[in-house]
Amino acid sequence: MRMRFSRRAALVVTAGALALSFVNLSTASAAPGVVLMEHGDQFKEVRDPNGGQCYPGLGPDTAIANRTGGTILLFPDGGCKTKILNPLGPGEFRPDENVGSFLALD
Repeated sequence: MRMRFSRRAALVVTAGALALSFVNLSTASAAPGVVLMEHGDQFKEVRDPNGGQCYPGLGPDTAIANRTGGTILLFPDGGCKTKILNPLGPGEFRPDENVGSFLALD
């Protein structure tokens, strides 16, 4: 026995699927949460960092916490350009990193 959808049911299912795909696209572009950095008396926080965007860090000897749902890459330079990068996963903290910049992956 085959199940058939009426034309109206098919349109409702298609519209629902499209709506969900737009919701997923908008939330996939940012890692919800916050990245916290501290270096001496300097403090910086980046809320919901956008995936693929480079953010400046606070340099050597920076304490950094990734309180987002995604991985970030730490770079020693200020423009996320060096081939030396260091991943920091969700929920991870490091007390002494060289953070010239960071890039959110997801």
